[in-house]
Amino acid sequence: MDKPAESEKVACAVCQAEIPKAAALHAEGKDYVYHFCDTACFKHWDEGHEKGPEKT
Repeated sequence: MDKPAESEKVACAVCQAEIPKAAALHAEGKDYVYHFCDTACFKHWDEGHEKGPEKT
């Protein structure tokens, strides 16, 4: 029998903490979704993540 959706867990993309999927912050890309346990992990990832080309 499948687990209820609210108990589904995902790993934080930065610290790998297991968190409920419903409570996770996420960033979506073209072919993927990253999950984050809190804003600190999201900020850490976002600072190191390559942004698009700079406008001049």
